Amino acid sequence: MRLLGMLSNTTRPRPVLTVTAIFLGAVLTTLQGRLFSMALPDLRGQFGLDVLEAAWLGTALNGAQLVTMPVVPWLAMVMGPTRVLVAPSMLLGLATLLIPAFAQNYPMLLVLHSIVGLCLGIYLPLTISLALRNLQPQFWLMVMAAYSLRVSTGMDAGVGVSGFFVEEISWHWVYWTASIVAPVIALLTWKAIPLTPVERDKWHQVDWGGMVLFSSGLVLIFIGLESAERLGWWDSGLVVSALAGGGVLFSSAVVRAVITKGTKFGDLVGLQNWNVRICMVIACLFGVLMTPTSLLIPTFLQEIGSLKPLQISTATFIAFGAYLASIPLAIFLARRIEARLLLILGLTVIAIVAWMGGFINHGWRTDQFVSMLMFQALGESLMLIGLIAAFVTNINPQHTVALGAYIPIARVLTPVVAGTVMSTWLRMAGDTSRTSLRLYLQAGDPAVVENLSNMGFTGIAHVLTREALVLAHISGFHLVFWVSVLALVLATLLRSSPPNPITPPVAALEKA
Repeated sequence: MRLLGMLSNTTRPRPVLTVTAIFLGAVLTTLQGRLFSMALPDLRGQFGLDVLEAAWLGTALNGAQLVTMPVVPWLAMVMGPTRVLVAPSMLLGLATLLIPAFAQNYPMLLVLHSIVGLCLGIYLPLTISLALRNLQPQFWLMVMAAYSLRVSTGMDAGVGVSGFFVEEISWHWVYWTASIVAPVIALLTWKAIPLTPVERDKWHQVDWGGMVLFSSGLVLIFIGLESAERLGWWDSGLVVSALAGGGVLFSSAVVRAVITKGTKFGDLVGLQNWNVRICMVIACLFGVLMTPTSLLIPTFLQEIGSLKPLQISTATFIAFGAYLASIPLAIFLARRIEARLLLILGLTVIAIVAWMGGFINHGWRTDQFVSMLMFQALGESLMLIGLIAAFVTNINPQHTVALGAYIPIARVLTPVVAGTVMSTWLRMAGDTSRTSLRLYLQAGDPAVVENLSNMGFTGIAHVLTREALVLAHISGFHLVFWVSVLALVLATLLRSSPPNPITPPVAALEKA
């Protein structure tokens, strides 16, 4: 009887357990993706896969999230958040537990990674809405700060954790971490949120056709963009077909939502607010703005410094620690200035960091990047908390389900697009720089002859490649700078938020 009592669903809401469960899920979503991506070269060897086969596992893991993320807000409204969270969490724990057992079975690996992605897609759409619904307004800023922290926890701390698992313990823990955390999330949810009756009327009224068109369109666009760099962009029939087909399906879903009367999926009503539209665009740009810590500095240390993920973790843990330390300052400022001003301040800091990146050279290692890492973390913290606050204070609560269908574009699709664009940018900039540097190597030049006798052709080629990579990363920082300038211009177009319990009203600021 005592065991049955422990396993029975709660009869009253428990806000603290609810917030703990959903934030564990949010952190796990980002962390699992980062663990996998950083460990992928080692996983290739364990699974016996070539480069393309291993890459498709990542496509399955991340792309599958776009199937469930757009529909989760609607499912939670109709079926209740408990049912939506508990069963997928248990399935996630089982799937990640089984993946190492099927290491030599590629079709099963694809299926299991797709299941993992489907289950991970349930957490992020519910995090903010459930947290704000279960806590008093005085705690909302802390909720937003904790939500923003999941980005740094996954992207920055995930590098070192992945390297530690692979090199010090076992690659199995890249997956087994979720095998432990996911059932804990299910248990916390079961004991925190009472079951609610299924709203059968809404279930029968759902726009299934719109859901299928919308989600399948996003998945195809994701596949095309995520695989474009490794398959040769427009030279690949798969990339062209996926992008064209995805664009048609997604556009059809949007047109259907506009012209259909009654219940419809993907309604644009959530984007009618000017501030919400601006915030959505800035959120889509964030994938590029975070690349200094998520991609540029780690790849620089890896390619120029020949460091492994575990060695790179020193830099990424600095970024994570700085982000964590900056949260109290961000909350302090958010209580005293408008969200749009906090957003502008954060974007300004990110722009300064990107400008600093134009002065790196081949001798830079972790010690030289410390100041950039710390300022980048500060900028991301200020920007994200300001952006989330601006979103929340301008959204009509009646439009959250409609807007929830489009949020995955900023949370999953555009970060991957940013990574693909930056990788392509670095490759093209590297090729251009290499060609330009070769023009300085004239046959018969005394300096060339002297260095050739000392280093040989191999040594000169190494120096040429190294300097081309440095110039490519400088070009990458320049791209981040101009994107941050664009985001700053957009942020200045934001209007004052309506009266809300999160940020101070304009009248209070003028009186102060």
